[in-house]
Amino acid sequence: MKSTWNLIGMGLWLLLLIYLIWMVHNMRVRRLKLIVKEKRSFSWQNLGISAVELVVFLLAFWGMSYATFLQDVSKLKTNRVTEAVHYEPIVLSTETDPAAYVTVKTGNGRHPIQHYTYYTKGEKYQVSSNDATVTMGDHPINLVASTYKWDKKKVKHMDTRYQKAWVGVVETTYKKTFWNGIGLHAGRLANRFTVIRIPDQSFMK
Repeated sequence: MKSTWNLIGMGLWLLLLIYLIWMVHNMRVRRLKLIVKEKRSFSWQNLGISAVELVVFLLAFWGMSYATFLQDVSKLKTNRVTEAVHYEPIVLSTETDPAAYVTVKTGNGRHPIQHYTYYTKGEKYQVSSNDATVTMGDHPINLVASTYKWDKKKVKHMDTRYQKAWVGVVETTYKKTFWNGIGLHAGRLANRFTVIRIPDQSFMK
C-alpha cells in the first residue's frame, strides 16, 4: 500500500463485486417470482430491468478496469504523475574479455528483445530493450530516449566528467491523489526508462 488514497479504489472494486452478487441474486429472485406468481418464465418488463442492471455493471466494470489496468501513463497530465531523473557513472565489467560497459543478450521468439547488463559502483543491473536504450558516439540522447525530458546541461556534464560512460534513469511515479487512488496507483511507480551511455560500439559485448 503506497498511499491510503488506494483504499478508495479497493472500496470501489469491493462495491462492484457486491453489486454483481446482488444483481445475479436479484435476477434469480425476480425470475422465480415470475414463475410462481404468473406461471411463466419470461416477461419484457423483467428483461428490461435485467438489461438496465447489466448495463450499469458493465459501464462501472469498464470504468474501473480502465482506471486500474488500461491507463497510458505517457498521456497523463503533470498533475497526475511526477518524473525524476537519476544519473550515475557506469563501470567496466570484467565478465567479458576485453572488459565492456554493457553486455547484450538477445531473447528468442518472433519479436525478440535484448537484455542489457551493466554495472555501477557496487551494483549490477539488468534491463530490457522494452524500457531501455543504449546510446553512443556524439549523441547521448537518441530518438527513443528523446520522448523523455532530459537536462541538457546535466547530460553534457556527465559526458565530460565520465568520458561518455554513464547511465540515466527516468522514473515516473503516480502522485498521491484521489484520482490515482481510484485506479490503485497512488504513490506507485508508473514507468522506468534507462539510457545506457557508452563511448562507442567496442564497449558493448
